Amino acid sequence: MTRDMQRPRVLVVGAGPVGMVLASELLAHGVRADVISKLRRQSPHSRATILWPRVLELLDRVGVGRKLVDSGHYFDQMNYYSNKKMIGLIRFDRLRGVGYPFAITIPQWRTEAILEEHLTSLGGTIDYDTTFVDGSRHPDGVECTLRLPDGTAQTRTYDYVVGADGYNSVVREVFGFRFTGRTLRTRLAITDAEILGETTSSEAAYYLTRTGNMVLAPLGDGIFRVGASVPDDYTGDTPDRAFFEKLLAERVPGARRLGEMKFSGVFTAHVRSASTYSSGRVFLTGDAAHAMSPSGAQGLNTGIQDAVNLGWKLAGVVGGTYRPELLDSYDVERRPAVDQVSALSTRLARVGLYPTRRQTLARDAVYRLGTRTQALEKLLAPRLAQLDTHYGSRPKRRSLVPGERLPLGWRESSTAPVLAVDRYTVLLWPGVQYRYERWAALVRELGAQVPAAAVTDLGGRPPGPLPAKLPREAHALVVRPDGHLDALVPLDDRTPTSAVRAVGQALARHVRPEPAKAPELAVLPA
Repeated sequence: MTRDMQRPRVLVVGAGPVGMVLASELLAHGVRADVISKLRRQSPHSRATILWPRVLELLDRVGVGRKLVDSGHYFDQMNYYSNKKMIGLIRFDRLRGVGYPFAITIPQWRTEAILEEHLTSLGGTIDYDTTFVDGSRHPDGVECTLRLPDGTAQTRTYDYVVGADGYNSVVREVFGFRFTGRTLRTRLAITDAEILGETTSSEAAYYLTRTGNMVLAPLGDGIFRVGASVPDDYTGDTPDRAFFEKLLAERVPGARRLGEMKFSGVFTAHVRSASTYSSGRVFLTGDAAHAMSPSGAQGLNTGIQDAVNLGWKLAGVVGGTYRPELLDSYDVERRPAVDQVSALSTRLARVGLYPTRRQTLARDAVYRLGTRTQALEKLLAPRLAQLDTHYGSRPKRRSLVPGERLPLGWRESSTAPVLAVDRYTVLLWPGVQYRYERWAALVRELGAQVPAAAVTDLGGRPPGPLPAKLPREAHALVVRPDGHLDALVPLDDRTPTSAVRAVGQALARHVRPEPAKAPELAVLPA
């Protein structure tokens, strides 16, 4: 067993989906983490139910994507109604270059059960009834005070601490992160319930009115997530069947009655962000770092993106593969990306609650025209699916830009290159005009001199939108472990020796010399 697996190097505070995804990333790469949770698993009255296409892709690299899909309910269309009349729709099954051209609905308790089972299979455990109390940063670590299940206090030192402990994060408070923003005026009521006479289809729907809105999302087995903005005159915290049926009658076409209700509750939404997501050896992820409007169901998905972005970097730095400076990119990349998602969610919430006839008529006209031209789908589907997440300059339509997500994945495929989970991938593209003998020699030299786990000749271009964006000239595409392009290295006029040097220089920005895990090498033939 390696030294990394002998001693916990990272403390993950919080055992929700975000904390477990992060811990699984660490464990999969030989870095042991202590995962603690103040509370044991609560009752299955969860808020987050939708996992979007990009996050399903990322959960593939974690190792649970297919299992979550098999355990969830497929949906590929979002319908929009205004005053009980349909005004538009967005289809996700027309998305190109994505491993999952659909989303799933799945109760958060089920997501958590699958993630915990996976965490356990990697050798990890969750210390329940264990509380993070205090901590202090030192140059070489973080000293933490924990309260154990028997009530005693214990001091432990970790290389790094990650706060995944939710909106009321103790880690955020103890280490002095500012958390600013505002509370939305509208309260929201939710329940998971049967709707009598309804079948759970592959479509979810938003119902917009000037007095409030409602959402119905199928969970499978005849159960729906029912959410609604709460009327100003309602002051309770546990809405009953009559409350929801009254709003259904006012906001949703057709007579709808509820069957069994699994639970009900009211919550207040917030739009807030930490001033930074990292400070020295302490990091914030998920709701500890940011809170956003529930419109668009982006919160949990955004947190999982945090966990993957930080996870591979932290594992590589602790394991000695990557330079410590790589961790500085976590805040630089994730905070702007989250701000864009939060702005979209806030905009959707505002548009869905327009109070005047003039505003609603204008909104409805935009939805109708956008649906007829598919402009609404082209604009919103990639953003809701979080496929537009980028960590650099904005992607250009006709050329590749470092920082953008590549339309490739981690599942085995006979038709497309498969990205490495635990290292950088170097994709070799010969361009549209090349001399076979010269290119073959260059590939052989790169395969021999750039340490590689595998060299793969695919026998054809990868499917999807990538070929249209590939340059005409020969290039090496240096791809990060999370599937984002790190660098484009021109190869067209290089000798094999200079090509090896150029690719090595690109990798050396983050990879230490003689890394424990070499980049994966694949070939993209013309």
